[in-house]
Amino acid sequence: MMSKMGCHVVLLVLLLIKVNLAMVLDDEATVFTSYSLPKDRKFMATVGNGYVATTVYSDTIFMNGLFNGEGGASHRARIPATVSVTVNLDGSTIQSYALDVARGVFSHTIQSEVANVQQRTYAHQFYSRLLVTEITVNRTDAMATREAEPIRVDLKSNMGGPSDDVEFHDGPDFQGGKYMLGKIKTPELKGGDKPIVHVVWTPVPDNITLPADQSSQTWTFITSISSNQKEAEQFYHVGTNLAGKGTLYTNHTQSWLKVWEEGRIETTGNLQLQQAIYGSLYYILSSLPPLNAPKDFEFFGVSPGGLANGKYQADYQGHIFWDQATWMYPPILLLHPELGLSMLESRTRVLDAAKDNARKRGYNGAMFPWESAYTGHEVCPAPGPLKYEHHVTGDIAFAAQQYILSTMDVNFLLYKKGYDFITSMAQFWASRTQYDDKKKKYVIRAVMPPDEYHENVDNSVYTNIVAMYSLSFASKIAKLLGKSPPSNWTDIVDNMYIPFDKTKQYHPEYEGYNTNIQVKQADVILLGYPLLYNMSEQVYRNDLTIYERVTDVKGPAMTWGIFATGWLQLGNITKANSLFARNYKNIQEPFKVWTETSFGAGAVNFMTGMGGFLQAVLNGYGGIRLQETQLDYHPTLPADTTNFNIIGLDYRRNKLNFEADCNQIRVTLTRQDKGHQQLTLKVKATGQEHVLQPGVPVVFSRGAASIFPKTTL
Repeated sequence: MMSKMGCHVVLLVLLLIKVNLAMVLDDEATVFTSYSLPKDRKFMATVGNGYVATTVYSDTIFMNGLFNGEGGASHRARIPATVSVTVNLDGSTIQSYALDVARGVFSHTIQSEVANVQQRTYAHQFYSRLLVTEITVNRTDAMATREAEPIRVDLKSNMGGPSDDVEFHDGPDFQGGKYMLGKIKTPELKGGDKPIVHVVWTPVPDNITLPADQSSQTWTFITSISSNQKEAEQFYHVGTNLAGKGTLYTNHTQSWLKVWEEGRIETTGNLQLQQAIYGSLYYILSSLPPLNAPKDFEFFGVSPGGLANGKYQADYQGHIFWDQATWMYPPILLLHPELGLSMLESRTRVLDAAKDNARKRGYNGAMFPWESAYTGHEVCPAPGPLKYEHHVTGDIAFAAQQYILSTMDVNFLLYKKGYDFITSMAQFWASRTQYDDKKKKYVIRAVMPPDEYHENVDNSVYTNIVAMYSLSFASKIAKLLGKSPPSNWTDIVDNMYIPFDKTKQYHPEYEGYNTNIQVKQADVILLGYPLLYNMSEQVYRNDLTIYERVTDVKGPAMTWGIFATGWLQLGNITKANSLFARNYKNIQEPFKVWTETSFGAGAVNFMTGMGGFLQAVLNGYGGIRLQETQLDYHPTLPADTTNFNIIGLDYRRNKLNFEADCNQIRVTLTRQDKGHQQLTLKVKATGQEHVLQPGVPVVFSRGAASIFPKTTL
């Protein structure tokens, strides 16, 4: 443990560094370097921008919303990897590989006696239809170029064979680039649409040569992909023009740095933690639309493996689950609310399909499928979850609730299907519940809870609570907009059956559960966080203790972050640190790729686990709680750290920096956007209140504080 004097010395150094920060991120924390590639290539780094993505050196590119296969066979459709190139230089002495998450680029560097070669691969963060590989050859002795020999670099295209998913046909070349048009082979629904994809790309030669009279040269290979031919050609044209001017790469990196400037999490002293934070944020953000995405960017959602994974019978085939709403969405919402909205709109986009799903199942309103892909209809290939795992509709409703509490975006409610979206999910739950005469309560029978080891159970405590929340929230939104919600919604909320064992003072996972039954993953413990369900500290402690003992250690990654968050809330920092440390077992080196399980099995790159990890950092150690009437903040420094900063947290259109060190907290309002609400900070220990003003920090001793907006629900 660091002494207080040591902490102060480190903090003084940090203050001197921060004077010149201006968005210069620490390379040690953001550049993951290795002198070899992972033996198992599924642990390779990925690059993406929410529209296109690829695993580096693979033969596959995936495109947002492009799926092939009927029903449960629907999966991301493979596009041959026109941008995938392996570089070789005879006589090379040192080779290194690096994923730079600050700039969103993967690089391969080769050093030899005659030349240094650098290959950079990236999905452009501004021009989102572009994937790029740049190869720069630098002669080691530039002064001797007149007497030098030409330098040849061998290239190997990893484009792979024809796609099994898309039937491509070659078209006429465009501005020196090859062109192909493809249509998926099998639609998701019988007789449904077959999405089209257009690809324009720079052909890769067998080799490139630096002439004897040149000291340096860069070759740029561009792939432009779109569902629209004109757009694919336009982006290719722009890309080649910018490459010719030498600004294509800098435009990309500046766009990524803008993302980090808008919102990030910083820690000092624990490099492993900081790398895991940046890596997790990078991988999730690279599967989301760019910050500058046009309004017509149609986003289909984030799957557990992100946009770079999802082939047939692997990585959940690119399907969208509760994982997006419950695990990946909360940290993104707080740091980048516009991207949080994109995640919500991936569901409002398919609201009609959810209504159709409910109607076919005999319910009212909108029932979202357990697995969704292109059409928004059910594509789950597993019979148990397909039939019973209904809590996903409650998870999505809770995500909508978090969005409104964070932003008070009435425009979303009135003009972006928000009101219909929220009330339709409530209508589903109202029809899904039944009144039990013996219990004198409303019940929900025949479900599968988040714990997927048990199906067809009655009264999952988690499911019943998210259903209750959905109905309660929809009622408040209706009243906010001057509408009258159905009277039975309030009755259901007031009389929902919530399983509780009065003797053992804990919440059984479902009716009939006993404490010797193993569970797969975080389930009941989600009541404390993120649901913030009202219970005593003793009950919360009992839930955490009982379910830690019976949770399968081989279960999915996100579980232990939620346990850690619960113990932090209860003040048991030692216990929290121990459980939080289990997250690192799921991070595969050298490029910080997450796996679903700690022994490397399951989905890759497991963004669900990243989301749980980031929530443990932001909401666990950060102590951030998005309440109905305020935002709570009560930080705890993670193990081996001296500084813990949340930069650019967005609350009610205000950008806030929360900076905590060994002794004190500094909260600064850095920006107010259009439609912002006035915020007041109240320090719990002293009761002092401070009206937050732009650029004026509020400093107080370490402890709890709350921020109150001008208006609430």
